[in-house]
Amino acid sequence: MTASLSLQSFAKVNYTLDVLSPRPDGYHNVASVMQAISLADTLLLSRSDQPGITFECDAPGIPSDSTNLAWRAAELALRESGRADGVHIRLEKRVPSQAGLGGGSSNAAYTLMGLNRLLDLRLDSYTMKRLATSLGSDVPFFLTGGTASARGRGEAIAPLDDGPVFWFVVVKPVLNVSTAWAYNALDETPNRQSARATRRMEEALKTGESDRIYSRMTNDFEQAVFAAHLPLALLHDELLMARCRTAHLCGSGSALFGLCTTEAEANEAARIMRLKYPNVHICRTVMRDEVMK
Repeated sequence: MTASLSLQSFAKVNYTLDVLSPRPDGYHNVASVMQAISLADTLLLSRSDQPGITFECDAPGIPSDSTNLAWRAAELALRESGRADGVHIRLEKRVPSQAGLGGGSSNAAYTLMGLNRLLDLRLDSYTMKRLATSLGSDVPFFLTGGTASARGRGEAIAPLDDGPVFWFVVVKPVLNVSTAWAYNALDETPNRQSARATRRMEEALKTGESDRIYSRMTNDFEQAVFAAHLPLALLHDELLMARCRTAHLCGSGSALFGLCTTEAEANEAARIMRLKYPNVHICRTVMRDEVMK
């Protein structure tokens, strides 16, 4: 029986992010096309002789108790299956935190998938999605990976065919943006209208035409976030000046991505961005068959 399992816990970017009406449960309705990217943490899941969950991480500031989403995912998976196994989780953190890249949500999803395999929990896809949804709005996407649309509060996932390979230059500045603040700022923006671009993006992806796809990328948060945080607006412009084909906020921020169509383009754009920003990553699209099931 396998004693440990090592997984790449991929991040994501939003090709579109439409923020729609507030919901009675305190969330907002959203529509988004999400894409898994090769920027990833490494999760090492191991059996332990002692019952319960232990956790360690190589990055400072990451909680190592039940407030961590990966810990909570492990706890839920064991409880659901009626098991009392001992589990040790080691997280090697490479995805920037508080960036809009879904790092914590990805860790939770890959912990669910990894423990289901490692401990032979036999949790079916319906149960896995239910557990993922209870952990957070972005977590269900990472069970699917690849390219997918998300609706509702983000938990209603519809897989899409893999699109073309893009390369991304992801820049995480020093400042952080609170997700709760971003939603409030958007709600308070006078005469705000959503781009409502997700349906158009789904149609563009069916064509497989790179320029049609990246020209339709939008993020509703940019209006409010860029108005309040001039450094992020400037970073957006700098990515375009570095000859990225387009540039957008990752989720509600504070990281931004610049899109390139070749690795050589991404390398050159990253070289330029690193002259000013220390936290710059080059990555590419991750296809669905690269996701651990």
